Amino acid sequence: MELFLIILAVVELLIIGFLVFTLVRNNRAYNDILEKSRQIVHGKLNVEDIKIGEGKSTSNIIAGSVNAIKSNLMTFVEATKGNVIVLSDAIEVLSKSADANQLGNEQIASGVTAVAGKTSEQFELVKDNLELIESNSEQMKNVEDSMQSIQSLLNVTVTNCEQGIAKLEGYENDMSAMSKELNNIDQILNRFNSDIKKIEEVGDFIIGISNQLKLLALNASIEAARAGQSGKGFAVVADEMGEMSNKTKDGMDTINKIVQEIISSSEQVNESIRACETTYSKSTETFEQVNSSFRSINEQSNEIHNRMADVSQKFVIMANNTAETKSKATKLFETSQAISENTSDIAAVSEEVAAESNEIASHTEKLGSMLKSIQGLLGQYNTAIVPSASKKARPVKIMLLSMYDNEFWYGVGRGASYAAKELEAVGGIGEFVPILPNRDMNEQIIEAIERAMNQNFDGLIFPGWMNTMEYAEKAIEKGIKVMVYNCDCPPEIARVACLCPDPAEPGLIAAQSLAKDLGKSGQVAILYGDLEIGSNAERYNSFKAEIKNYGGIKVAEEVLILDNDDDVYNRTVETLTANPDVKALFITNGFPCSAARAVEDCGKAGKVQLYAFDTDPEIVAYIKKGVIACTVGQDSFGQGHDPVIWLYNHLAAGEKFPSDIIHCRVSVIDRNNVDSLIV
Repeated sequence: MELFLIILAVVELLIIGFLVFTLVRNNRAYNDILEKSRQIVHGKLNVEDIKIGEGKSTSNIIAGSVNAIKSNLMTFVEATKGNVIVLSDAIEVLSKSADANQLGNEQIASGVTAVAGKTSEQFELVKDNLELIESNSEQMKNVEDSMQSIQSLLNVTVTNCEQGIAKLEGYENDMSAMSKELNNIDQILNRFNSDIKKIEEVGDFIIGISNQLKLLALNASIEAARAGQSGKGFAVVADEMGEMSNKTKDGMDTINKIVQEIISSSEQVNESIRACETTYSKSTETFEQVNSSFRSINEQSNEIHNRMADVSQKFVIMANNTAETKSKATKLFETSQAISENTSDIAAVSEEVAAESNEIASHTEKLGSMLKSIQGLLGQYNTAIVPSASKKARPVKIMLLSMYDNEFWYGVGRGASYAAKELEAVGGIGEFVPILPNRDMNEQIIEAIERAMNQNFDGLIFPGWMNTMEYAEKAIEKGIKVMVYNCDCPPEIARVACLCPDPAEPGLIAAQSLAKDLGKSGQVAILYGDLEIGSNAERYNSFKAEIKNYGGIKVAEEVLILDNDDDVYNRTVETLTANPDVKALFITNGFPCSAARAVEDCGKAGKVQLYAFDTDPEIVAYIKKGVIACTVGQDSFGQGHDPVIWLYNHLAAGEKFPSDIIHCRVSVIDRNNVDSLIV
């Protein structure tokens, strides 16, 4: 009985102790909820989430609701800040546009007046131009008729030249034949003279014989006289021979005279023939010159004919062009009339547009006032550090470099741009430089750092994992203060501070969430990025260290991935194919949506859970679809905004950094709160 009472007392004590413990724990949870709620009510939104225990207790439900309210309000405020930048730029553009529009309308009004006067002048000029075109058309018609007449005459000339050349060629043939005949006659006369000379030689021979006969007759007479009577007959013969010799001599003298006359006539004929040949030679040369002249005239006539034909064709084209010009001039004349009629309408419209421009300018001014009110309202919510009001003699200039290829870096850009607006309000200068994916990254970083040095920037901010640290050292040597964000840089770089998420926290949260979802047992795979990058190594190490606390969870494979869309997708597919029993994936670096897409394409949606970091609408969509189980936000807006303000306050007001490494806030989105959050 006593033992029973002792046991009962112990049980009662245990129950009382449990109730006291539960009350104290709940009281602490409620106190935490009340404290965080009080801070949120006073506009301090950059507080950590309230830690939520296991189960669905009232305190957990309230804590989840407060976290959701704080996260939604933070998201709204930061989104509004981003929209303020867009709206501010739009107002500036609209204001400039309104001013330009007003100036343009004034210029239009002035121009319309000038146009009206010029249009009237143009109207008269077009009218005169039409008359000149008409006159020009008539003159061209007359020229064309003259050209056709000249062309007809040239045709006749060409025909006559061709006929003359043909007749000259016939005459040349006849002269050539006559030359041959004269040559033949000359040869015949030469032979005839030769024969006459032979006759003359025969005559000389006959005369010689006649002389011998005469001498013989004389001798015979002498012999007959000696013989006396008996020689009388012989004397008669001698007389006859003498008489015959005399007659022969007289005949031969006559023949010789005739021969001499023939020879003389033959010489005259020869001289005449030679004169004919000389004349023929001269006439041949003259004929060749005439023939050449006729041929030249014929060729030139043909060339003139061809050119006249070409000119005639061009005159046809000119006539057509003139007709077309006349048609267009007529249309221009009609257009000038229309312009003249519409100028007054344009002037009236310009006056209306000017009035509307004034109204736009008034609305733009009101919009600017509204924007200032929104900025004032946003200032009531402390989502991040604010710039110091202290000013230096010259504006403090700060440049922030960022990647610009996914939603996280777009958020960084919005934060940096909003910080630049805040610096502008206190006299500072902030510049956001996006590193675009379509150019070499290192080349862009080097260009930006060199420009910061050349343009005397005071501060330079960039992600700690960038590879061009030697240029950062050059900037530091020149007196530029360097701050890094997203992750820390190598220790040899003398940066003033680093703003980044707690790199171990995403791995720790992912491991705890994964163990809870899997019931603390099952196979997982790790997709890890370059471990030379500090943030990757911290996430990887913290995840593995936490997973070891759950003996039922085994790491099936660890896969190195590159930080690009295609490689993440391909390695995820390969991992799921090689490890069909894997129930969860943890990815340490960017492009979690590529891994989620691979899970879907492998038919593993709902069967394999993905644990990642970063938040954007696409990641949230995959959480709602049940592909991504949990993601840890890294405050992309704050990573772009806060380093600029911290560094400005340090340079402008001498404020100290709260620590060497400043951690930005983290937020967790999973299937339990995704439907209540604004992303």
